[in-house]
Amino acid sequence: MLIDVDSVTPGARTSRRTSRFWATRSASLARLREALSGDVVLVRGPAGVGKSSLLRQFAALLDEEQDLGVQFIDGAQAGPDAAERIADAFATGPSAHILLVDNHTDASGLSTDRLVELLRADTDLRIVVATRHATGLESPLVALEFDVHVVPADALLMTRDEIAEVLRLNEVVTTEVAIDDLAAKIHGWPALAQLAASRLRLEALPLRTRGEAAVLADFAATALTTEFEHRLNVPVTDDIRMLAVAPYVTADIADALGVDPSIGSPGELLARLQDAGLAWPSSTRLTLAEPVREKWLRDITARDPDRVGRSRIQLMEHLVDTGEPLLAAQLAADAGQRDSLARILHSSGPEIWARDAECLPALLDELVTSGPSSPHAVDALLSLDPRTASSTDTPALAVTALSQLPDARTPVGASVEALTLRVGLLRAAGRFALSTESSATLGEALRQARGLSPEAASEGWYQVGMTAFAMGKLRDARIALTQSERTAPPARRLRARGATAILELLEGDVAGARSLVEANADETWKSSPWGEGLRIAEAWLHLEDGDAARARALLDDLPANAGARELWPYAASVHALSFLLSGAASDALGLLRAWTARTRSTPPSHFQSIHLLTARAKVLIALRQARKAISLFEGPYTLSAATAPAIALSNLYAGRTHESYVMSVKWGLHHEPSPRAALESLVVSIVADVRLNGSAAHRTTVQRAEALSIRHDLWSPWSAVAPEDRAVVHKMLSSETRDRLEERRSFFASSVSVPHLTKREQVVLAQLTPTSTIADIARALVVSPNTVKTQLQGLYRKLEVSDRSSAIRAAHAWGLIETDSEI
Repeated sequence: MLIDVDSVTPGARTSRRTSRFWATRSASLARLREALSGDVVLVRGPAGVGKSSLLRQFAALLDEEQDLGVQFIDGAQAGPDAAERIADAFATGPSAHILLVDNHTDASGLSTDRLVELLRADTDLRIVVATRHATGLESPLVALEFDVHVVPADALLMTRDEIAEVLRLNEVVTTEVAIDDLAAKIHGWPALAQLAASRLRLEALPLRTRGEAAVLADFAATALTTEFEHRLNVPVTDDIRMLAVAPYVTADIADALGVDPSIGSPGELLARLQDAGLAWPSSTRLTLAEPVREKWLRDITARDPDRVGRSRIQLMEHLVDTGEPLLAAQLAADAGQRDSLARILHSSGPEIWARDAECLPALLDELVTSGPSSPHAVDALLSLDPRTASSTDTPALAVTALSQLPDARTPVGASVEALTLRVGLLRAAGRFALSTESSATLGEALRQARGLSPEAASEGWYQVGMTAFAMGKLRDARIALTQSERTAPPARRLRARGATAILELLEGDVAGARSLVEANADETWKSSPWGEGLRIAEAWLHLEDGDAARARALLDDLPANAGARELWPYAASVHALSFLLSGAASDALGLLRAWTARTRSTPPSHFQSIHLLTARAKVLIALRQARKAISLFEGPYTLSAATAPAIALSNLYAGRTHESYVMSVKWGLHHEPSPRAALESLVVSIVADVRLNGSAAHRTTVQRAEALSIRHDLWSPWSAVAPEDRAVVHKMLSSETRDRLEERRSFFASSVSVPHLTKREQVVLAQLTPTSTIADIARALVVSPNTVKTQLQGLYRKLEVSDRSSAIRAAHAWGLIETDSEI
């Protein structure tokens, strides 16, 4: 029940706040009712957001509950005896008490201290306070003693349906489209909704079109802003309007914008804004009322756009320097300053992701939709955007960005920042020779630079390291990545560690990679784009441990598309091997084709191509097509230290056992290979030796291979032993090694049912396309249609399919046919 109503000071606007033209704000009332479970509910917002009308509606709602004693007080008019009168009134009413205080200020007789005293004296009391000022009720000390709920201004806004109800109560003829547009343009502000509806009612105007909604919203915002400005008691100059550039306002931001209020300090100006209702506070800053901010920003931009542009740049720099890059990025996106947005994303992307991971894709959308071509924009997208990583336009985009960089022979072009951009963009364009040359220049510049920021140094060394990695200079890559890690902030440090872990696994140092991955297992950044490399390394470690199913599950969800964009060849290789070892050999070639389609967006280097080629060779060998695997290593991929183990393995299972033995011994022992390459060659030589010499095979090679496996915790190369050789080879191993290998599957475990086609069936299959007819094939092969039908029936039976489309897909999966479109 409502008591002590007479204590409410009547005013000119009291009747309006209970007017029949006000719609019931059901959503906000429900939020208030829920918050009333605590001791104090703080309803905070500027003038015009509808605090007073909401409290009156809430009072009317609570009046229906007879077991509640409710008082509604205007805090601005409360005298020094207000607290005593409130306590006396509650003493004679129901046992449960609710005090609603509108226009609360600590300068009145009903200060925060008096409210706290009332709470301490009455355990059944709940207080709802509406204010546009900072109050003591937000103090942590008060929060320790009482349960304080803060209802922000956003929760007070009207819904679209509530705005429609205001228009209906004002008997305005409307359309759904116009209501939608008006609701969006007034941001749900109750005062704007009432101003708009009142004008339409008084002038008997309809609201039917979007144009009418825009004009009406502008009228309402102008009227509300003008009223606020009259309360400010200082001239509203363009200096003051400059405050609208910022997402919120502090004295530091006012200084950063160069705001000169002409009287007093920026701090005094902000206090005036708050008192006049133009802004409302949090604990550390003020937020301008959205209608006022939009109106002021339109005005100052129309009068002095250059000044607004300069101020935005100053403000973004200030926000980044003070640890608020997300606000800076949003400001750049709203202003359409794409290059500034790209710079912020590149330099502060991790901080933005940590603050709001869901906001990062939206900011990247701004760069994508604007058709980015500046070097900074392209660089940011290459680092963070999955779509750019898979787009066929990426190399051309990188070339366009490169053309805008200054000449590397000029002082500007030879700077660390320009060289860092150039090296990354050259790799993205597939120009690895030029990237290597620029990387060498960048490395020298980094060594000679003085006073370089840690972030710039870490990014520079990372680009040097990744260029060396792409070219197969793994020792140089490790040194540069270590340099990057030393000076990098946490997220980029994890990115460097992920690349280092993959480098260790590539060489075969599983123990070293494991220590890196385990040391960073609980790192927050692991799930971010900068942790993708580490997640690829984790999947690879599961494969090394023999848990192919877990490795496959991780890689199914990780296409290496953003932070690990340049590590995709290694992810593809591991993914394909996980298919082989988890019983899905027939799908492995199709998977590799899907990965290899990325060559259109992220061109691989010669070294990366060799790695992909060796993975493909292993798949073909597992499918018992070793002769096809041998044919892969022609042209630029002839015998070398990188290809020798795969060629030796192909020869072994193609029946060229002696050639395989000679090659594996030569390249495995005499060319100082990495532990992985050495062990792969030794395993091939062991199997070849057993096939050639049976029980008389050399056991020293076995002992050397066992020692390598134990020293580096490297066991995956033993999976290349086919089922028919495993029993004999395992007999030569120690019991400890045999136990480790018995749990591991062979590459060949799921490849026993590879279809065997006759030569005539292979010829018909080569002519088979989704559009070719039997007559077309017969004409091309100069045979009768009946002969083609017979061959097709044999094909369908062996491939276990019933139509030509399925036959083509199955043949591709088994590696029986190849087309350029699949590569």
